[in-house]
Amino acid sequence: MDNKNNGVLIFLGICILFAGGFIGSGLGDVAKSIEQQYEIGNDDSYRVVVHDGVIYKYDLTLGTIWKKEDNSGAKWKQIDDDGYE
Repeated sequence: MDNKNNGVLIFLGICILFAGGFIGSGLGDVAKSIEQQYEIGNDDSYRVVVHDGVIYKYDLTLGTIWKKEDNSGAKWKQIDDDGYE
């Protein structure tokens, strides 16, 4: 009787180990697909600075500067090279 119980427990343990391996590899695949879908990484083409309640966004690739007031109704305005809107 004890031999049958030991055999069943060993079989169940092996099944649990295999199932854990399959689940772990499946979760790894999901993480890779999310990373590719959203292109997680560093984007160094923008800088954002907040100064006196105004948000400034610097586009380093195009050399443009945008600003807006720090409130929900404000809209982005592009600043010219001479500092005017």
